[in-house]
Amino acid sequence: MQVSATTPSAPAPPATGGVVAEVMRQAAILADDSGASEDQKIDAYIAISTAIVTSAAGRAGWFQQSTQADRDALNATWNNSAVSKQIRKAADDFNARGMSAPREGNVMADQIAHLNKMSATQQKMIFAGTSSLDQTPTIEGWKAFLQENADGRDQQLAAEKAEKASKEQAVQVSLSDDAKAALEALTDENRVGGVAEAALGMLRKAAEERAEAKAEKDRAKEPGAIVDETA
Repeated sequence: MQVSATTPSAPAPPATGGVVAEVMRQAAILADDSGASEDQKIDAYIAISTAIVTSAAGRAGWFQQSTQADRDALNATWNNSAVSKQIRKAADDFNARGMSAPREGNVMADQIAHLNKMSATQQKMIFAGTSSLDQTPTIEGWKAFLQENADGRDQQLAAEKAEKASKEQAVQVSLSDDAKAALEALTDENRVGGVAEAALGMLRKAAEERAEAKAEKDRAKEPGAIVDETA
């Protein structure tokens, strides 16, 4: 494959117009020695992405109309310019932060809060490296899309909380008055002897009641025994 002698900083004007001319013009701006500001280079990176990456017509037009020399020149600038590398690093760091966050909370809301603490240039770099420009072509639209995702997660968390509360309420057991009294006796810290003695007292009482019931039943079986009909 023949490599063009044209340097990335000053690509030769293509013979064809349209998408090729626009891409090569933006590549010249993106190049390290173009003299453009950092902000202008970020805009050039976004313009190249918009012209080629996000549009089927752009891709078709670029690959059909560009020469190998055009593609070599663009790739050299796109892959190696300082601003291109900064954009990719900013996007990778932002994505890695989101991927490592706990899934139980609202990751996107946290990412938005983190994003808003950054400078406008840093935000623009992350936008350039992460946005699907065919769906959110502006940074404002991209941030609105992120907020929609954060709001949706808030609604999901609220629904999950409500469902959990409903299930917990459904399995609560209603105690009888006797059971409540027994529970209070067991948990009364001021009771003489404390919880252990209260528990033993309840066990003794239950044992005595069972013994008395058994004795009464045995007496009823004896010949000539008089059964207490009121018992």
